[in-house]
Amino acid sequence: MTAGGATATLQVTIDGMRRDQIDHRWIEQVGGIEAYVFDGDDLAGEDHWRLLAENLRHIRALGARALTLHFPTEHADWVHDGDAYRKLLRFCEVAAEHGAAGVTLHANQFVAASDWPGFDVAERRRRVLGRLAELDAALAHLPIWIGVENLPVIGVQGIDYDPVFVYPADFAGLAEIGSPRLGVTWDICHWAVTHALARAVGNLTQRPTVLDPLDLPEAPLRHIHFASFAGIALPHLPYTCTEGVAPQDGDADPGVLAGMLGAALDRAPGAGVVFEVQEEDYGDRRTCWSTLSWLRSVPALRGRFRNGGS
Repeated sequence: MTAGGATATLQVTIDGMRRDQIDHRWIEQVGGIEAYVFDGDDLAGEDHWRLLAENLRHIRALGARALTLHFPTEHADWVHDGDAYRKLLRFCEVAAEHGAAGVTLHANQFVAASDWPGFDVAERRRRVLGRLAELDAALAHLPIWIGVENLPVIGVQGIDYDPVFVYPADFAGLAEIGSPRLGVTWDICHWAVTHALARAVGNLTQRPTVLDPLDLPEAPLRHIHFASFAGIALPHLPYTCTEGVAPQDGDADPGVLAGMLGAALDRAPGAGVVFEVQEEDYGDRRTCWSTLSWLRSVPALRGRFRNGGS
């Protein structure tokens, strides 16, 4: 049992615009939902907002034990685009109105591989942190957290980066803001990809990585995403990485993944854990259930999840 008896609630993802993706059995037997809106253009009109609100009301009516939202990643540069920032504010209002605990947010600062050599990461991080401080002040009246997510060191196709928050140290400025609202959504799949690529490069150059797979940001952990991956993407080479693989089927050592999850739960025992796994058919969930079976098979993780295993 965790310190203080806190246990985490397990969640699965749905497209927030598609009620047919809700797994009723998951809600009844296990836990909760993280509702994504993938593209900022999907929040372009009032009909979109009404549909999102209707689906969130439906999730709450079904009795989901936890509800969180995920802000769009495409066409959603909330740092530099005023319209995208206003959408983010409204998204957070909708989240709070429907009882969501928090909102996961990417930096959304994409850089093409061809532009990477001249990109100033530190300067862009300063801009993002400034906007986050502004967002924090604007949301002071809402009882929700914002979980800023770590991204992999390079995108799944190896052609672009979202490099602002990748390594644990990248979140130092977030911790310095000192807000009880702002924190981290720690994506274990993304960190496993980053660690694996760093280790491969270290082996190639005979300079072993100093990254510890159990490293975590100093900023507060609000939320956890969990999955494995298959393949490594490299810039300028035709390799891709598949995220959202079940832990027993991916390239990452399942024992290391279990250690990563355990370390994150030690830091934030009651945080929600989202199975961010891909399904062949989101109306007929299988990967999330196989991931749950794997979780129940790991002795070190038993007793750490509400309705998650014994």
